Amino acid sequence: MKNEIYQQLNMNDRDEVVVFLKSLWLEKPQNCPLCKGKLNHLHKKAKKSNNDWICQNCGKRYDAIKILDMINRY
Repeated sequence: MKNEIYQQLNMNDRDEVVVFLKSLWLEKPQNCPLCKGKLNHLHKKAKKSNNDWICQNCGKRYDAIKILDMINRY
């Protein structure tokens, strides 16, 4: 099951996912792991959340809390 999560994020292991999550929480996001596009806050006008990000190119949404839960669960 772990491998499926890493494949969905196009990453090799847990450490790589943790680095990605930390970059989101520090509001210095890496590029989208799927298409290398730029990530922006999902909610721009409302209170900015460093948990919800969306890729400008492919539209993939990254919810940091859900990703963390998935890697800790399996």
